[in-house]
Amino acid sequence: MTSASCWISGSRSISVAADVNSYDAWFCAQVQAALEDARSGTSQVQVMQAAQALIDAKREVEPKS
Repeated sequence: MTSASCWISGSRSISVAADVNSYDAWFCAQVQAALEDARSGTSQVQVMQAAQALIDAKREVEPKS
């Protein structure tokens, strides 16, 4: 992995390689955990139906202008 740096106040550089490496490790662990998760997921259709039900319920409650 290449290191990243931020330029602050002209020529002074602050290395953020440690932050990049720790974030990369965290992100990879999150992805691996998600891939290994055996729980069944929620389909996109189920999510969209639930969202539409919320929208419809909100429309029924709001008075029309």
